Amino acid sequence: MDNAQTTPSIQSRGNATERILVVDDDKAFRFATKTLLEDEGYSVSLAANPDEALDSLGTGEYDLLLSDMVMGNVSGIDLLRQARSRKPDLPVIMVTGFGSIGTAVDAMRLGATDYLTKPANNRELAIKIRRALDSRKRDKELIALREELRGTYSFANMISRSPAMKAVIKQIQQVADTDVTVLVQGESGTGKELVARALHFNSRRKENPFVVVNCSAIPENLLESELFGYEKGAFTGAAKQRTGKFEDAHTGTLFLDEIGDVIPSLQTKLLRVLQEKTFDRVGGNKSLSVDTRIIAATNRNLEFMVREGDFREDLFYRLNVFPITLPPLRERPEDIPLLAEHFLRRHGSLAGGRVEQIAPELVSDMMRYSWRGNIRELENLIKRAIIKSEGTIITSLELPTTGLVSPAPPGEAAATAGLNTPFKDYISAILRHAEERYLTRMLQEHKGNVNLIAKLMEVDRKTIYRKMSEYKIDPSSFRV
Repeated sequence: MDNAQTTPSIQSRGNATERILVVDDDKAFRFATKTLLEDEGYSVSLAANPDEALDSLGTGEYDLLLSDMVMGNVSGIDLLRQARSRKPDLPVIMVTGFGSIGTAVDAMRLGATDYLTKPANNRELAIKIRRALDSRKRDKELIALREELRGTYSFANMISRSPAMKAVIKQIQQVADTDVTVLVQGESGTGKELVARALHFNSRRKENPFVVVNCSAIPENLLESELFGYEKGAFTGAAKQRTGKFEDAHTGTLFLDEIGDVIPSLQTKLLRVLQEKTFDRVGGNKSLSVDTRIIAATNRNLEFMVREGDFREDLFYRLNVFPITLPPLRERPEDIPLLAEHFLRRHGSLAGGRVEQIAPELVSDMMRYSWRGNIRELENLIKRAIIKSEGTIITSLELPTTGLVSPAPPGEAAATAGLNTPFKDYISAILRHAEERYLTRMLQEHKGNVNLIAKLMEVDRKTIYRKMSEYKIDPSSFRV
């Protein structure tokens, strides 16, 4: 090793949990490299030839392989091939002489991470090893993050018992793994971005970018360059070329939130992208092609805006290929206890995990509240309650009395659930009451037609008859 150069600064140093396998038939090189890397903080193992190296890779876990290119009559290329075959994510750095740089380039084509020339410079070696290990760490973190996101936005994790939301989940399942443009509509706080993320992370594009643009949060004069990018010198301050969100989302998904706030002049350019999959950067004269799926969302009535001339009709129909409408929280009260318990678990760390439950008497108030801010308002309310709670149970909520609506007459199960009832039993009673009310409403709306109701609810007719028997409901009383 060339010791003329000082070793790298502390920022490049490793730790003993990072294991490096050094392979070289030159004993002096092996042990000099081992000493250098151990001084840098790594755990180092040695192999004198490819066979020993493959044995070590088969019995131990390593974070990086450092191999000589030529070991006697054996080529390090063969070791590289077998190492990459056994452990595809293992970084490999090849060491070669000045006369074999062409072979090193071939090694890079076969998957080597980097290469060094002998005599190796200590500083260069340490920096390249640190760079390769950091890159591997980032890749592993990215894979872990993607797996976590896939789990977070899986259909199994969508919290709902309401028929309205189950219908929405079914729509998401139907359209997720397509490239169809989706328009998500609903009041503020109903979870439109969550739906967009669920569509992306359950599609074939899930490994590619998911890019969010809030069209109402960006000034009108900046939104065009934000979406399409700009060329150097396009305007004052454009010192260099910049890509836009459409390019950033290439091969992935672009979520255009609050699409109803886009000005008419920009609507024309959005229409072109949707129709032709091409656009120009601001200040540019070259059309660029992009493969980006579009999901748009709004809390505004786009059809009304079209009638008023505030939104292009042709753009509306381009966006509205597959509409998904989210119900407000007040129309799905049976989901409120589930969501409240979910947010309690999710944000329990705000109080060090001390708070374990919500007092049962508060559940009725939550189910009677109008929730103008929808799920976002509920989540914020639970977070504040966790922080302010002095014990293990949330006993008060900051519900404005102006948002409370008159309670419906309790069903038999809910009426018998006193405040000393265990929380789960209390919730079960309330859900039974909501189920009874829902079934009664369906029978009223469809005049006791059990076949039609079973089809709409996506359950078997036997389930409908069993529930009617359970709640002592006579379907004939609803028939005209």
